[in-house]
Amino acid sequence: MSDQLMLTLQAALQQFAQEQSVATLGDRATYLGASDIGACPRKTILSKLHPPENDLITLLRQRRGHMAEEVIATAFTVAGFTNFKRQTEVRFAGDTPVMAHLDFVFVSESRKSLAVLEVKSPEKIPDYPYGAWETQLYLQMGLLADSFPGYTVEKGAILAVNFGDQGMRLFNGYMPQTIIYQGLINRAEGIWQQYQAYCAGDLTTPVMEIGPLCGYCPFLKDCPKFEAEEVRELTETVEILLELQHQQKDLEAELSLRKGNLLAIIDQRGPLKAYGHLLRKAVRTRKSLDTDQLDQFLQGYGHSLADFQKSSSYAFLEVKKAA
Repeated sequence: MSDQLMLTLQAALQQFAQEQSVATLGDRATYLGASDIGACPRKTILSKLHPPENDLITLLRQRRGHMAEEVIATAFTVAGFTNFKRQTEVRFAGDTPVMAHLDFVFVSESRKSLAVLEVKSPEKIPDYPYGAWETQLYLQMGLLADSFPGYTVEKGAILAVNFGDQGMRLFNGYMPQTIIYQGLINRAEGIWQQYQAYCAGDLTTPVMEIGPLCGYCPFLKDCPKFEAEEVRELTETVEILLELQHQQKDLEAELSLRKGNLLAIIDQRGPLKAYGHLLRKAVRTRKSLDTDQLDQFLQGYGHSLADFQKSSSYAFLEVKKAA
């Protein structure tokens, strides 16, 4: 009964997602969206030719994104904001069909200015916005400026909403960048040409790009960039690793619970001794940079915090279930 219920729910969510996508975004096989341009070209092209049936986790993740947008829209309304529009559609005027749907556009009629807010709902809010998020925002600001020539697009921001214990974080200070926008349009033209060629029978493998979201790609299993050799001798090692990771999560949860209980007791009774150890509440103070205030300061000199940020890479072991 439980298995049948899960299958029924997944099928219903899949149908709902498809219907909502068509209703709000149209036929995505006929144009390139902002997320298409920021993604791996191979994934973009194959997704249009063979739309994947997402698993339950992916479907719930997509619904989480829509929920975040609705929550923020309600918050703006309750706060008295009346100068924003939802899901504004903008198109590129050139030959390549590029279209974007903007979560929030704020309008100032007195200044004839516009501002863009893109809402994201990641499982974990990153320290810095993902490159794909920034790509999407820069494209949106460029298309918005082209679509409304009587207005000035002043700025854009990304609001990350986490339904867990992280709350929200605003990444702001973005301004339209003509060079970046033109580069994205050029990239879109290249992807669209590959897509058209593939549709015409040229099955040459599209350009592939490795990124942090490759593990979520529905076309990962046969991606030439991730061809892997089966090594049966490592079966036991991987099995033990997965079990230890599972135990680690349980131990961390148990440790957090017990620490919380002890702190609650110490808050009421003060320092204690137990098992030959002194237990007391310790407080550490650390200084942090107010990035919002710094960003406002830099904007007064024609810069933003993004001008001084740089990316760095590190290696780690990624273990995912093979298809």
